[in-house]
Amino acid sequence: MTDVQANYLKTKAPESKKTFIDILRRISQFSHLSEELFQQLFEYSNFVCLVDKERPVQEGTFGQNIYVLIQGQLEVYLQTDSGEEKQTDVIFRPFSIFGEQCILGEPNNASVEARGEVLLLAIDMSALPDLFEGLENAENRLEDEAYRQSLDMNTIFATVLLNRLNRLIKDQYKLVQKLLILHQSKEYQASWRQNVLLTTIFNEFSQNNLSPKLEANQILQKVLDSFVPQNQRLNELISQPQVNTEKIYMELVKLESLGKIDNMNILLMETIQRLAEKAMELDDYTDDLELELHNPSSIVSLSGYLDEVFQAIVSSCVLSRDLTKEQFLEGFLSESYPEPAQLTAYLEKGGFITGTFEMAYLMVLICQSCIRKEFELNHLIAESIAYLTTLNTPRQNVKRLSQKFREDNQTLTSELIELYQKTAGDETKQVQEGSSKSSAQDSVENLLAEFDL
Repeated sequence: MTDVQANYLKTKAPESKKTFIDILRRISQFSHLSEELFQQLFEYSNFVCLVDKERPVQEGTFGQNIYVLIQGQLEVYLQTDSGEEKQTDVIFRPFSIFGEQCILGEPNNASVEARGEVLLLAIDMSALPDLFEGLENAENRLEDEAYRQSLDMNTIFATVLLNRLNRLIKDQYKLVQKLLILHQSKEYQASWRQNVLLTTIFNEFSQNNLSPKLEANQILQKVLDSFVPQNQRLNELISQPQVNTEKIYMELVKLESLGKIDNMNILLMETIQRLAEKAMELDDYTDDLELELHNPSSIVSLSGYLDEVFQAIVSSCVLSRDLTKEQFLEGFLSESYPEPAQLTAYLEKGGFITGTFEMAYLMVLICQSCIRKEFELNHLIAESIAYLTTLNTPRQNVKRLSQKFREDNQTLTSELIELYQKTAGDETKQVQEGSSKSSAQDSVENLLAEFDL
């Protein structure tokens, strides 16, 4: 049987340890880790180079690695009820993390596929003792100290996932604030009313539902005289006492198909705009133009996350004595952010938790809540972004800070690729810098940047 650990960096390239840790320390997702935890990451890490269409994660299977994207692009697929796969996301930002379901001992809820050559950092969790087995069958539990590395590795990902969740919560608030500002803007409200009215007029025009008060035949006569003068069929339709705009619309389609109209789109736009100007003078149209506010069904808050973690901890079997909400918050929250490692130290010192096994399982509870909340957050953020992109508001330029962030990431990516090439050996393909650049524009973070968030 092949020894999985033979591929670990500690085995293949022990001399790269300092370089590896120095690079990871500068990556924002890992920057909060202690020196001890960086050492643990090196112990279980190796590079993985994927070819096009290769899948490091397959829906329904149990994974053993958590992956960090270094370079390239991956696509995320979900299986529908009919058995078909549907692409739902793209992973292309350097240092994105995926495959974290393995922490929970649950099957993967999606498939991830390489698009072109992809370089990953894989962190193997399979060599660690099974915490869930130890929880369900106490008689099979190992010596307590055997779970030390489980505690260390789960603390790493509790810290990383919580840092990511905290950032997403802030992104969500910024999006909501953006929406509120837009709704309060008179300029936006005027633009919104105009867009809604133009859409309404076009729908009514193409379905012959315009109000007679618009006197559409007079407007049509003026516009059509400029584009298709002396057309007998159009003149007959316009001269009817009750003008049928649906028939006029279809006649215009026919004329364009025959090549007798060059720019039907321009003709239609001119017609709709003139009708909309007239409609703005009529109560029949303006009375219903009330601004529709976009209110997310719920807001995911950090305090809500903390409540969920607290309830999960007190209802589990890991505590030796009662823990109050105040004590939990005192142990978990630093002055800047929640710290999982600080919580375990606090609970151990206070006698709330006594064993390494229990502390490792506590980290799993924190990871579990992070994964659930992040799933909920991504849906809410995607909903808000979809709404924002329908508005007639110019996208702003990305801040210089965002540009610097991308440049820093590129530097770190280059350093990791160089480290990989030094440790890979002749049998492994070299990854060329810039070989796979994504043009995807639908990621949450990309869109936030485009909205100057």
